[in-house]
Amino acid sequence: MRKNLKTLAVAVGGLALALGGSTVAVANPQGDVSAQVSCYDGASSFSKASGRHTTSVFRTSTRCNDINIKMSSGGRYVKVCFKLSSGSFDCQSDYKWAPSGSWKVIATDVRDFQEFVFFFDSTSSASGSYAA
Repeated sequence: MRKNLKTLAVAVGGLALALGGSTVAVANPQGDVSAQVSCYDGASSFSKASGRHTTSVFRTSTRCNDINIKMSSGGRYVKVCFKLSSGSFDCQSDYKWAPSGSWKVIATDVRDFQEFVFFFDSTSSASGSYAA
């Protein structure tokens, strides 16, 4: 009986060591990489005609927690205006610089299916991609 207990203890200890070793060998990436990838994978293109400050109305999705923009027509100062149930818009107080060719978070912690527009400080034409 005592020999069987020793054998069982050694087997359980070896199993724990084996499982512990494989757990230690797996490294977790920094941040929520899967959420970032799926958010940007759902990106859409946009364009804004000259003479206007705003884009057409867009809607956030369940893929992203933030509203992100990537300019392709040169960097621009931009903010987000959220569409209210009354039909009017509530805009962020400050513009953010969105450089050309890289993603920039413009609004954080947004609700799913929230309608919004991008509001640019310039009436020059603009184009790029957004993920929301």
